[in-house]
Amino acid sequence: MNVLISGADSYIGTHIEDWLKNKGHEVSCVDVRNDDWKKSDFTSFDAIIHVAGIVHRKDITDWEIYKKVNVDLPFEIAQKAKSEKVKQFVFFSSMSVYGIDKELPNSGFIDENTPLNPTTLYGKSKAVAEEKLIPLEDENFTVSIVRPPNVYGKNCKGGYITNFTAITRKVPVIPMAFEDAKQSMLYIDNLCELCRLIVESKAAGVFTPQDDISVSAVKLMDSIGKGIGKKVKFSKFFGKCVTPFLGISVVKKVYGGLEYSKESSSCFENKYIVVPFDEAIILTVKPDEK
Repeated sequence: MNVLISGADSYIGTHIEDWLKNKGHEVSCVDVRNDDWKKSDFTSFDAIIHVAGIVHRKDITDWEIYKKVNVDLPFEIAQKAKSEKVKQFVFFSSMSVYGIDKELPNSGFIDENTPLNPTTLYGKSKAVAEEKLIPLEDENFTVSIVRPPNVYGKNCKGGYITNFTAITRKVPVIPMAFEDAKQSMLYIDNLCELCRLIVESKAAGVFTPQDDISVSAVKLMDSIGKGIGKKVKFSKFFGKCVTPFLGISVVKKVYGGLEYSKESSSCFENKYIVVPFDEAIILTVKPDEK
């Protein structure tokens, strides 16, 4: 197949490009940070995977900026793709469209019946984009929506794993608490394989993928410890000391969880999960060999 990725030089886009090329597909990337993409000819492409966008940016509080980049841009690209006979448009949305925060003492939970109720500009922009894109679908043009949770992998610039790795390295004893609050995550290779399956099968609809397991903060830091070669010490006593403070933001940020149901993430019979969580974390945090 001939695939175009809109959003050059991004972490996710670069990995999808390499993955699809390794599977025998032709892949091109287009930079959409200016209007030069409008001069491109899309007629040779079978599918477009749109990964460009503004994510959570504390320095951007203007809805119009989010709308321009996360709503108007993908819609214009999809319209051009459809008019030039591209068969499929894959849009990267987000778990944020549900508007559910991490919760304690148990996880927040998302399944097929959970309504969209975004509470941030980022989440709202992705939800509005979905609303505009889905009606473009017809018998000749497939729209596929991917709502990944936290994506991680080697050299990923996102702060989620970076922050937990820093805690694991620096804190001598970690409180063992809230092990029923689990977080959905998605390793980059698993996301790339999902994209391959979507474009090869021209699958339509909404996809809410996750790794083979969702994990508590305790499980995550224990796995990170194995990856960096540190025996992590946990304390049930300190955990009991932390438990009464579940309403404090820093406690919820560290220990809180938000997960997809297993049923909602079981697309393609889970064949997109090519690297299990425990192995994926080690591959992510293991120091490079000198």
